[in-house]
Amino acid sequence: MTLLIGLGLFSYSLTLPYYKGQRSADDLVGKYYDIEKSDYNKKEAERRTSKVILMDLGSGLAIASATILLFLIFTKVKTFNDFKNNRTPTKTAIFISANIVWLLLLPGTYWYYVFRGVRGDYPPFGNSIGIPLMTQIPFYLLLLVPLNIFILLTTIKTNLPTKLFITPDQYSRTKIFWEIFFWFWLLINLLFLVGFVADGDHFSIPVSLFFTYILLALRAGQMSRDEQTILAEKVQHP
Repeated sequence: MTLLIGLGLFSYSLTLPYYKGQRSADDLVGKYYDIEKSDYNKKEAERRTSKVILMDLGSGLAIASATILLFLIFTKVKTFNDFKNNRTPTKTAIFISANIVWLLLLPGTYWYYVFRGVRGDYPPFGNSIGIPLMTQIPFYLLLLVPLNIFILLTTIKTNLPTKLFITPDQYSRTKIFWEIFFWFWLLINLLFLVGFVADGDHFSIPVSLFFTYILLALRAGQMSRDEQTILAEKVQHP
């Protein structure tokens, strides 16, 4: 349903003009040298229709829904019980896939600014898109370091793979800490995801959804650590 809503909003946005009056918009562009930038931005915003907002939101909803659908197909989830019994990747798979998916932000950043430039989102006096590209892309590469440290520290002594939505038999202080820790980062990731969907950030949406899965997998590793150790001891010493 969300996929259809997203496609519907995106399709409807294609039928809308960018401005309420194209002639007045053209006149404004022709006079941008003679007015202040703040005045230009205000007048330009007044002339815009809801085309861009609906296009971004529609494409964001469609991409998010399609990503979730592909995940369910890939993991062979057909029923709710299948979803509850989904399993995490191995530690190696988490490390490799997290780095590969994170690197998708590099072409995603380029596409984000090029797409909006071609669409006409930026004013005539706007600076080159090279400035944000040259700052954001190195920043994403730098973040690979804390990302891998985060994964390393949260997978120490964990037993993966395990059930993705495992619940411990008994909550210790350590497990309560890990629950709070991971749900904090899941909430932060969710807030970013909502922003990406509303903004129509096409690459960041699947990346954010994938890291939701990674955070759940890391949480499951911590939740199952003691349970699997106890189970192994029972098998060895019945």
